[in-house]
Amino acid sequence: MSEVLHVVLRAAHILFGMGGFLLGAFAIVLPKFGRTARWHRVVGRAYAVSMVGMGVLSIPLSLRQGNWLLLTIGVLTLFWVIGGWWALRRSLRARAAGQVEVAGRLVRRHITLMGSSYIAAWTAFLVNVQPLGGGAVLFTLYIAVPSVVGSVAIARAMARHRPPPPIMSAVVE
Repeated sequence: MSEVLHVVLRAAHILFGMGGFLLGAFAIVLPKFGRTARWHRVVGRAYAVSMVGMGVLSIPLSLRQGNWLLLTIGVLTLFWVIGGWWALRRSLRARAAGQVEVAGRLVRRHITLMGSSYIAAWTAFLVNVQPLGGGAVLFTLYIAVPSVVGSVAIARAMARHRPPPPIMSAVVE
């Protein structure tokens, strides 16, 4: 890969990444249901496009560096974003077909996959940039902090979207 192409790909990767970080933060806090849910959909779509762009560009960039960790994170990010989008599409179809339980499971899968893509992007950023310096302890923190914070956020979102308990009917004899 020529140096000019590398600079162009890296600049595009950074722009997609910045867009993904900002849009992802908005998508997380915007209301998902109700009259203003449209903003979550618009921002969520833009987030998915940004993350796919960032993920696709991470492949040649990490291969050029020979950085297998960043390559793995980039590929996983792609799978998680595409899988999250796919789960949401299937959820909407299931709900339209009256399959409420299936739709609920797929929405929870969407939350998990999109949240995982956001965690992966932050992890890759911290591992690559190392804002606090290098070293084994800091490297571990760069991986652990986004994972722990993001996993707690995903768990809270999943708790809010938990299916209601089944209604038990009493049998009268």
